[in-house]
Amino acid sequence: MRPALRLLSLGLALALLVGPAGGASAAEEAIILAPGAQANVPAAPRAVKERTFVPLHSTVIVGGGRTKLNFSGSLSIHNTSASTVLVIDAIEYRNAAGELVQSYLQAPLGLRPFASAQVTIAQDDVRGGVGPSFVIDWSAAETIDPPAVEAVMIAVQGTQGFSFVSQGRRLSRP
Repeated sequence: MRPALRLLSLGLALALLVGPAGGASAAEEAIILAPGAQANVPAAPRAVKERTFVPLHSTVIVGGGRTKLNFSGSLSIHNTSASTVLVIDAIEYRNAAGELVQSYLQAPLGLRPFASAQVTIAQDDVRGGVGPSFVIDWSAAETIDPPAVEAVMIAVQGTQGFSFVSQGRRLSRP
């Protein structure tokens, strides 16, 4: 496949993943959903309300403290239930001081069973500093297994590539 055609194909595939923008905020457009992944948020009261914390390392100090290496980050939230909609109530990106950098949802988002959502932080986005994090509030109409939540960080410098994964940790939700 020609490079120009390959780029066009990649661009179309990404456009399909992002979905329609119809009135969504820029932050909500940053949430990547596969077609068919979104579900209606159940009207029933939520029996389960939980919180997950995920450390993200968007800037890592290397070379004995002489160099900063910026990483791109991809937060993935996977509904692990085979039958119940997972409701994502909030996705917050916080900087190293714990201050809110960006909130990604203005209304709850329903994820179908086994579906996933992703939020990306670009390699040149250094708003979070050396130790940012995501805080995800989630709920469900009935008891379900917690979602699988993790972040993948990737950086390329010259001919070297660096990557690592950070798994979410369950927290108490107020």
